[in-house]
Amino acid sequence: MKERAIVVSKRGNQAEVEVIRTSACSKCRACSSGSNKQTLKVWAENETNAEVGQIVEIEMESRALLSATFILYVIPLAGFLLGVILGLKLADILNIMWKELFSFLIGLLFIILVFAGIYANNKFFEKSRMFTARIVNVLDDQYQKY
Repeated sequence: MKERAIVVSKRGNQAEVEVIRTSACSKCRACSSGSNKQTLKVWAENETNAEVGQIVEIEMESRALLSATFILYVIPLAGFLLGVILGLKLADILNIMWKELFSFLIGLLFIILVFAGIYANNKFFEKSRMFTARIVNVLDDQYQKY
């Protein structure tokens, strides 16, 4: 996936870039920043030695985007469903009168535990080169507001 962005700052061989929103962004909402008012800033490997203020093209592997989506949406959903199923079984074993409420609460507990696990592994995900965007091309020397 390639996007246009503006270099906001530099740190070593990394650059913080602000993604330039296209008209497709207002319809998508995948990153929860579909409106033009919110900005999406990411750190990218600065392979082209782009300078602050330049418009660049950043790239992130589609596989990485799909993996991140799986980690953030599918795994928590699976944890919730597993918690609900185990909660129903446990409610039967413990003879709990409100089985549905109990299983729902166990499902919420599991989803919290899954998100805590994802958060605990965040440093690993940050270090993984798979999830790192790269600046692949410098498009323009100056940013002009559109």
